[in-house]
Amino acid sequence: MSDTATPPSGTTGADSAERRMAAVPYPYVVVDPDGEITAVNDRVCDRVGHDRDTLLGASLTTILSVPTGNITDMVDTCADTGAVDSRAALLTTADGENIPVSVRGTATYDDSGELRATHWQFHDRESAQPVADDSNHASMEAIIEAVPHPLYVLDVDDYTIQHANALADGHPGNTCYSVTHERDQPCDTGTNTAPCPLQEVVETGEPTTVEHTHYDGDGNERVHEVHAAPIFDDEGNVVQLVESLIDVTERSAYETELRQQRDNLETLNQVLRHDIRNDLQLVLSYGEVLAESADPEQREYVSTITESAEHAVELTQTAQEMADVLLDTEASVGRVDLRPILDGEIDSVRAAHDDASITLDDAIPDVTVAGDEMLESVFRNLLKNAIQHNDKQVPKITVSATVDDETATVRIADNGPGVPDNQKQEIFGKGETGMDSAGTGLGLYLVETLVSTYGGSVTVEDNDPEGAVFVVTLPRAD
Repeated sequence: MSDTATPPSGTTGADSAERRMAAVPYPYVVVDPDGEITAVNDRVCDRVGHDRDTLLGASLTTILSVPTGNITDMVDTCADTGAVDSRAALLTTADGENIPVSVRGTATYDDSGELRATHWQFHDRESAQPVADDSNHASMEAIIEAVPHPLYVLDVDDYTIQHANALADGHPGNTCYSVTHERDQPCDTGTNTAPCPLQEVVETGEPTTVEHTHYDGDGNERVHEVHAAPIFDDEGNVVQLVESLIDVTERSAYETELRQQRDNLETLNQVLRHDIRNDLQLVLSYGEVLAESADPEQREYVSTITESAEHAVELTQTAQEMADVLLDTEASVGRVDLRPILDGEIDSVRAAHDDASITLDDAIPDVTVAGDEMLESVFRNLLKNAIQHNDKQVPKITVSATVDDETATVRIADNGPGVPDNQKQEIFGKGETGMDSAGTGLGLYLVETLVSTYGGSVTVEDNDPEGAVFVVTLPRAD
């Protein structure tokens, strides 16, 4: 990547380079491969007390010394590795004064990979140590360098880099879009545009995030999460922008793979449910025919076949509902009226199980709760669970509902064997059937999953004198 951005229309490359050098807010010099200074900004001249002509063509050792090594080794390291992290050094003035600074270098190369220049920036220090003031708080530069991703501080007007950590490409004076996209204008203008968070941050004063596709040195496509945030002055104006780039290529590929797998599973789920239900309906139909002509002993066998087929149909319905919940990543919780949903499921289960007694303890309150059309599955599964797990000749189910200022609570009590204390949590796990019943093992897991999605809770208590009470609490939404 070149060490200068493409100059805007109407300016020369030299004009553009001088403009960028002048914009750098700290002392800054450029050194050629022979070790001679080829460019300086006014701030370094002011800091060391030398004029520009004196510094141009001179060695970096004219103004800099490194207590823990030598300048030549530091420059060679920068040329070989592409960067030198913050290093304690002394900036020497024309009067012989030594000023403790932190020095950071970056290297640029031509298209053949040959060194073009090294770029050096200097930051004042109270001492030559790279970290910490007397209060043991890390300096701002140390904090920026600690960020484990490329990070830039940008000018709010033209997006030129004012500071960058060691992981970032480019150097002060470049524009962010020339460094990351090799463009001569912002990413959201001109042709082949890409989402740019910077203008939105300027306009709203709020941080934002977008995804960009960048290319590494080998031309490989890399997906980056671009985070941008504002820096304000004392009057609340956005004066600088902070931009960090997080490489999420592997995560993005994994998410794409997961979406494809989810779509494939949904297709398989639909096909299997359709075919299985069709076959089961055929079994049930023939079971009814056989029951009419079977003798009493055979009729018992037919009844077992029919019950098993009905439970298998129920399993396909529960599987469909589970798939709808687990595979829908864009669903949002809405608002539903509790009374018609609960009344409807009581009537439906009562009609399907005429051997059970289902009663309402009192009228269901007219209340709106958090939920969606899947809330009916919660009550249907709990009512069927109370019947299927019951060991009495006549399962007796009592339903009640109450409300307070924030929640609505539905209690479904039965006269069955109850739930042991050591199973009261486990019973909502996947595949838990309990009591050797004919249940599908998914119903209570679906109940807990849905209720949690709505921001509610479901628990099981002991009934008096026997049985269990399933308690569903849902947030009010009226």
